[in-house]
Amino acid sequence: MYISMVRIRKTDTYNQHKAVWSLFPDVPERKRDHLFRVEGKENNTYLILLQSSTKPKSSEQAEVLQTKPFLLEVYEGVSYRFKIVANPTKRCSKSKSIIDLEDEGERIAWLQRKLAGANITVTSQSDALVKSEKAKCSRYVTFEGVLHVLDRSQVYNAVVMGIGRKKHAGAGLLSLAK
Repeated sequence: MYISMVRIRKTDTYNQHKAVWSLFPDVPERKRDHLFRVEGKENNTYLILLQSSTKPKSSEQAEVLQTKPFLLEVYEGVSYRFKIVANPTKRCSKSKSIIDLEDEGERIAWLQRKLAGANITVTSQSDALVKSEKAKCSRYVTFEGVLHVLDRSQVYNAVVMGIGRKKHAGAGLLSLAK
């Protein structure tokens, strides 16, 4: 896998998605092998943290600032600091529509379900409404805290595959640090 820092000029999540795809010209679109999240804004550009199984290449829409290969090692019984920007949602049983979770306790319960192979302690949580030209606004929540691994394979899969909805639009990338 690779971890990269990328600069893009797109503000809308749909256009960010297209810019990130442009970094992988040789990968068929049906085979998404990357996750990303916006890490910050610098002048009129956005800094994107990108995790991918294919090495990204700069394009007209996005500039790769730095890339390095990394080997993901997750061990049972070890605690890690974590960060994730996610789109915590639930399906309404009556209307079958998908709704954003606004209650902090429900959000933490959602994250615990998604990370069933770990005990988590959320130390900070902040949310923002994110606009997309292709869909309505979505609530993205940044969770940070401590994750204690109980089942290595479940946590490994969560890091590689991402968590929750809107992975194509900058949500779902789980980062771990010792």
